[in-house]
Amino acid sequence: MISLATIGTSAITRNLLDAVDGNPQFRHTVVHSRDASRGRAFADETGASRVVTGLDQLAVADDVDAVYIASPNVAHHDQALSLLKAGKHVLVEKSACLTASGWQELAEAARSRGLALLEANRNSVWHPGMAELRAALPRIGRIRLSELSYCQRSSRYDRFLAGETPAIFDPTMGAGALMDIGTYPLESMIELFGTPPSFSTEAVLLRNGIDGAGTLTAHYHGHLCMVTWSKISDSHQPSVIQGEDGTLVADSIEDPTVITLTAGGTRRVVELTRRRVRDMAHELDAFAAAVADPSRCELPQRWTAERLALMEQIRSRTGVELPGR
Repeated sequence: MISLATIGTSAITRNLLDAVDGNPQFRHTVVHSRDASRGRAFADETGASRVVTGLDQLAVADDVDAVYIASPNVAHHDQALSLLKAGKHVLVEKSACLTASGWQELAEAARSRGLALLEANRNSVWHPGMAELRAALPRIGRIRLSELSYCQRSSRYDRFLAGETPAIFDPTMGAGALMDIGTYPLESMIELFGTPPSFSTEAVLLRNGIDGAGTLTAHYHGHLCMVTWSKISDSHQPSVIQGEDGTLVADSIEDPTVITLTAGGTRRVVELTRRRVRDMAHELDAFAAAVADPSRCELPQRWTAERLALMEQIRSRTGVELPGR
């Protein structure tokens, strides 16, 4: 059994622990929080046996084999590197790092120590919906147009409009729409079509220079892929991939569970089960497999590196500046 510690006490950590509750390969042992009282309340709520307030305590803990990191993006790299050097397996929430070079440093630290390192990106290689989409691509012929979108108005946006700066809209936290939910459609684009040879991009910048929404048009050879993301508006439109011989439609590219293939005059619908919204069971299963065999990390690590490099280029072109690695 894998003894798992968590860093962070937000809703995303609760989602991960919901998956832990349903996975006999894990037990939640330690909560890390800089605020001891908040950490104790979270541990009582989630069943962890104890709380630590320092990363050094976590690094030497005998009851911790692996750590899930869900702190602000700006802290991910340094926390993950310290824990990898201490011999802990690491599952780090997206965006795993701010830069591709920072991620490559983590990957090398993990490889040299025989440890698992994965980004907790829900729709990555292990998601059965992504596997369905990849398997169906040859059925629709040469791809000409695709539209991948994830737009979800943040529950914290009203606070931002009122003059506050919640962490998700704070550039010093390595946040913004691109780094938060732009990761999902961009990850899918790279997994399905590869890194684009060229692209154009635009962003909606807010009062403090952070991005609230953005678009990218990727230029492949004879194929245009339009990607949109937003933290300041909602869209309930599906994502669509158009080929010369058919069409693929996914209900949500960040968590595809209903996939419709129309080709050759027939229509096929695949519905995948999930226990709840934002179910993280697939990535947790993948992490357990990676702990058993760290070589399983190679492909998802490469895709993460390619996406982070692309996101750096997007930020450079749109004028979004974030600190750290």
